[in-house]
Amino acid sequence: MQHRPFNTIEELLFNEDIIYSKLNKKALDVLVRSGAVDGLIDDRFSGVKHFWSAAVVDRPKKEKQLHDNIELYRPEGDFTVEEKIANKANLTGVFPIDLVLTERVKSKLEEYFVPPIAEYDPELQVVWFIPREIIRRKTKNGKEYWIVNVIDSTSNQTTIRCWGVREKDIIHVNRPYMCKIDYNEQWGFSSRSVRHNWRLLG
Repeated sequence: MQHRPFNTIEELLFNEDIIYSKLNKKALDVLVRSGAVDGLIDDRFSGVKHFWSAAVVDRPKKEKQLHDNIELYRPEGDFTVEEKIANKANLTGVFPIDLVLTERVKSKLEEYFVPPIAEYDPELQVVWFIPREIIRRKTKNGKEYWIVNVIDSTSNQTTIRCWGVREKDIIHVNRPYMCKIDYNEQWGFSSRSVRHNWRLLG
């Protein structure tokens, strides 16, 4: 049986034709955080996180409880950019490049012919990418180095080893970088200096 589209969260939560167990808390969580039901967020909600808290985290069993939740969780507002990125990436399996790479940065990269890391040119050596995770390790001599997992617009994920890491070095995850890197068959991609070779974009 086909149902007409839902226009409000009440219609989705309290529809008698939907088996409650099929639309459980986990299913609702995925629908909301992936953006699948953004069309149900009306002006009663201060943002997606407010909507998610009122309708999913503290799932109401009756309409009155939903209305109470709307008032209770109003300060929640919207998800942060970091939370939106994590939600999209974890729930859909696709990294939301558009949330990280602005049109201005894209234009600059194209203007200077800087390719994504997946299209690495050994003569140029300069690429752009987005760090997703930083794993701290130590060499046999006790010197710290980082393994940075990165992604680019081709959705390919790869790693860069950062040697000679200093205490003050910082790499921000989910932010675009341009970097001069080396490549060899043994280590793959590597960088000798975060301070001199990594440039945060935008």
